Amino acid sequence: MPENLIENLKNYGFTEYESKAYAVIVGLGRGTAREICEISGVPQGRIYTVLNALADRGFVFIEEGTPTYYLAEDPAEVFTAIKEKYCSSIDGMIEDLKKLNYEAKPPSPFWSIHSEQGIINREKSLIRYAERDIVIIIKDPGPLHPLLRDLKAARKQVKLTIFSHEREKFTYEGLRVEEMSSGLADLFREMEELGPVMKDRNWNTELFMIVDGMTAITAGCRSGKKGATVIKMPPACFMMKRLIEILDPAVRE
Repeated sequence: MPENLIENLKNYGFTEYESKAYAVIVGLGRGTAREICEISGVPQGRIYTVLNALADRGFVFIEEGTPTYYLAEDPAEVFTAIKEKYCSSIDGMIEDLKKLNYEAKPPSPFWSIHSEQGIINREKSLIRYAERDIVIIIKDPGPLHPLLRDLKAARKQVKLTIFSHEREKFTYEGLRVEEMSSGLADLFREMEELGPVMKDRNWNTELFMIVDGMTAITAGCRSGKKGATVIKMPPACFMMKRLIEILDPAVRE
């Protein structure tokens, strides 16, 4: 009995015993409780409870007689109906969520993300919805890998500028990476020299991005764990972008 089939059935609300019994009934087409019990491995003391539960939910039907037989409904019809009902339920839920309008406090201009996939999702979202320009400052190629497709698509619509002080590490076809100007490199060097005053020794910035001069994200690692901070404060983001433009003319060109 395929383990992945049992796991998939469990994902759709079947118990372990229900999954095994249902798979056997479908495979047999028609079987007695004894046959289903022997093939599925469901304990004899549980088999009737399991079969009746499947019948109550419409997955099997019972052919009364001596002996009693259990038959499977057409799986395609049963699960198609479930899929349609599930999709309809999700559509209704989405509409209900859109209608919610609770009075709430204004959102914080800063929020944190603590999962690698969550960080990637936020970065991709910022890139996809950029309207004018994207500025990225990065050390190593790694954090760009999951974003390549979105960045290549974005550069056709907005101005994309990517900076690194080690440009030779980046060999992406169709994606230009600029060498930092001396002014911009000096700024980061000066921050490093200030040590604990400016830098959390446990924090390693891997990527910094500003989108449209309105939103910024800084992503990296703290003590080996991925993390990011999103900055949704247009005046601060605008000033950061202007500082980068002053220090590196490539952003303005």
